Amino acid sequence: MRKLYNYQVVRYFPNINSDEFFNVGIHLANDTRNELHFIKDEHLTKLITFPSIEKGNIYTFIQMLNKEINLSGWYGNNLRFSDTKAFRSSQNFEEVLEILYEDYIGYKFHFKEKKDSLEIIKQSTRDIVFREFVNYVEVNENTIFDFDIIDKKHNFHHYSNLGSISNKDNVKDMIWDVESFLLSNVNLSNSKFELLNIKHPHDDVQVANNILHKSQIHPVPYYDDDTRYEYIRQVARIG
Repeated sequence: MRKLYNYQVVRYFPNINSDEFFNVGIHLANDTRNELHFIKDEHLTKLITFPSIEKGNIYTFIQMLNKEINLSGWYGNNLRFSDTKAFRSSQNFEEVLEILYEDYIGYKFHFKEKKDSLEIIKQSTRDIVFREFVNYVEVNENTIFDFDIIDKKHNFHHYSNLGSISNKDNVKDMIWDVESFLLSNVNLSNSKFELLNIKHPHDDVQVANNILHKSQIHPVPYYDDDTRYEYIRQVARIG
């Protein structure tokens, strides 16, 4: 049974005159629990190496909030809570917390693991094509995009990136890549732009979907072997 969770992201602004911020915590609540969890020690150790970060400030804020019961208090301009968002899931509290932590904080601190996982998905895509669709589909890497997947019969190109529509950076990077590509390509009548979503989307991704569609980018489920197979089958126009 899917349960309703509400969450906020704790943001640290090193410079109160700038819009730059670092996510440093997750406040998660449901009908039985209400907890505040901060950035893990191994990630905090890496975060405070940034020149703009005041190490003492972050530790002070964490100590203040750990003692605070009412989270509606004022903590100065450097520390702010995001708007409350909804998350529906059949997973338990700890699992939801880990998902949100990874999407908002953790992903920035393990680039090697992220790169390795993307390479695994890329290889999985090639394997699916080689096993069943080699006569219909060709997979290439593009200088801008992760993939240029071609419907051979119609010479139709699917330019795509791997990412998460729940991740603002992935959405923004996809839009920038499309804009860069459009500057050097005039004839796009036989092409399509797609963000291959490698994670189950949250309930609050409608805004991201709208932004992508305005840029003529189509989000596509791509988070397991079944969704990848179905996508390649549709590219091949079989069935």
